[in-house]
Amino acid sequence: MAKVYFTSSRAPVREPHKWYQPSLSGVNKLERLLNKSGILEDIEKGEIIALKVHFGIRGTTKSLRSMFIRKVAQMVKAKGGEPFVTETTGLGMLREQCFALGKIEAAEAGGYTPQTLSAPIIIADGLRGFDSVGVSVDGSQLKKVYVAKQIAEADKVISLAHFKGHMNAGFGGALKNMGIGCVAKTSKYDAHIYSPPTINDNCTECGACLKICPVDAIIDWKVDVEKCIRCQGCAEVCEENAISFKWTSSKDLSERFVDCAKAVLDLVGRENIKYVNFLLDITPQCDCCPYSDNAIVPDLGILASDDILAIDKASVDMVNKAPVIADSMAQNADDKFHGMYKWAHPSDQLNAAKKLGLGEMEYELIEIK
Repeated sequence: MAKVYFTSSRAPVREPHKWYQPSLSGVNKLERLLNKSGILEDIEKGEIIALKVHFGIRGTTKSLRSMFIRKVAQMVKAKGGEPFVTETTGLGMLREQCFALGKIEAAEAGGYTPQTLSAPIIIADGLRGFDSVGVSVDGSQLKKVYVAKQIAEADKVISLAHFKGHMNAGFGGALKNMGIGCVAKTSKYDAHIYSPPTINDNCTECGACLKICPVDAIIDWKVDVEKCIRCQGCAEVCEENAISFKWTSSKDLSERFVDCAKAVLDLVGRENIKYVNFLLDITPQCDCCPYSDNAIVPDLGILASDDILAIDKASVDMVNKAPVIADSMAQNADDKFHGMYKWAHPSDQLNAAKKLGLGEMEYELIEIK
């Protein structure tokens, strides 16, 4: 049975004259949680530690607060490690979040800078999202995954996931932070879309796809699937709907990004990756959306574990047991995420992770005051 450590978000001050209690701060609670859980104990002097976060995009207002990331970075430094805060580019070739420079500018707009985080920001898959290491994996659906290069080169990785809903996968936690957040564009495409793009009869030969393709994979108005690196640029730029592709189903998306997570764990080493889930501002949608809806349940706290499956299962369980916030998208259902998104079953990614042996579904929850 896996161990999952938990500290509550509550700061119960019951006597007015005892209002000044720094120990009740969520940042100080995080420090105690990480110390008690021991997930930083094996950091050695000089090791490069990737702190994998999701900055969100412009318009997001409830992504993970920088003060929590800063605390982890400072604790890593105290152990002698050299932390960097990292993220990967988004699928596509048009929007700001699809490129490293845009990612960093959007991060700064959200308050994430080397100064606020106490660590440098490095986009893990390079300027355009193609810097990667190919990894063969015996996944449920995928057999090759392209892991972001700076994740592959780090000595250790700490996942700092803002736990929340996701309109296609049900929820986003540690599994998604690893499986989507630690891979390059090509694997993001493979998780979200069934096959390489094709050009259909709507094509007017305007040439827009030729200009945007980074590898010249479009020849005589056909996509050379051997050259195509599956960036989604051609489909984005085409105004004639001449690029055909099909999005994966909710179940297949979940299974495919869990395959990607397995590749990351296999490459970096499971013993070298730790997980922290922040059950704060638990919004219905991913931070990839350019807005933040009302939270669906009250803030619950922070979880830490060395088991990627157990921490996500515990997070789902806690959300399902929590009361619904009025004027939110959630319903009073046993499965809050499926209640919001009838086509998405959170159990799909959990079951996929169990099938691949990524962790334990059973866990012991240990509360840290």
